[in-house]
Amino acid sequence: MGYVIYNKATTCIKGRLDGYKTHAAAQAQITRWGNKWFRERWMALYPNVARDEDPEWIYAIAEEEYFRKHIERKEMKRNLMTGELYYESVNTPLACSPASETYWSM
Repeated sequence: MGYVIYNKATTCIKGRLDGYKTHAAAQAQITRWGNKWFRERWMALYPNVARDEDPEWIYAIAEEEYFRKHIERKEMKRNLMTGELYYESVNTPLACSPASETYWSM
């Protein structure tokens, strides 16, 4: 059992694709991103940057199994060879998607 960090709006996985071993490790990663964002963007552009761009507001953490079953979005794609429509996870790499030319040329 592991944890994944995902974008709340798109459900795309951010960070390590194999996940984090503990919830605390995932939370620490988000905190590091937030601190870096604060140093680089917030301090330099204080009046022009909205706080809702902070990684702590954009990303969430979920158990990997729960994420795959209940949260992760699927999008409809067309198989490049057969023309059939099918649903695919938004986190499927391009090389693993039958809807891409890369998949069929390997």
